[in-house]
Amino acid sequence: MPGSRRGFTLIEIMVVMVLIGILASFAVLSIGGGPRDRLLEEGQRLAALMALQQQEAILSGEIRGIQFSRQGYAILTLSEKGHWEPPEATETLIHRQLPEDLTLGLWVDNRPAPLEKTDFPQVLLLNSGEATEFVAVFRFVDDPALDAPLYRVAGDAMGRLTVGEVTR
Repeated sequence: MPGSRRGFTLIEIMVVMVLIGILASFAVLSIGGGPRDRLLEEGQRLAALMALQQQEAILSGEIRGIQFSRQGYAILTLSEKGHWEPPEATETLIHRQLPEDLTLGLWVDNRPAPLEKTDFPQVLLLNSGEATEFVAVFRFVDDPALDAPLYRVAGDAMGRLTVGEVTR
């Protein structure tokens, strides 16, 4: 037929492009920011804070400690009077409260460590660079499954830190 045209109009092409953009957005949002990423973020935060505190202990000549609980952890320093107290540095870097759906477990010298509130930290960061051997494991509170994601931060006696996902 002489009057018929083949092809798509500009409006039809634009509608299809918008639909593809919306579908691509949903795909990107469903991929990123999963549970494993949240555990990874908490583990990396603890490792970075510990590395910073190890350097601070060496530079200042002070002994630092980390006091863990199921809901978070706090940095302490040993005062001249022999008491553990928060360091005088910035207040934002000395205490971390975990999100409500996350918890952590702690092993010190290959034994489960109590996480009740005490006057002493479970992990020491000495001014020589040495530290208490420990493993801190982050997990979700309501996920008891055997294949539930876990993320660990471990430190050896020489103060070296390792971080990574726990595989079972």
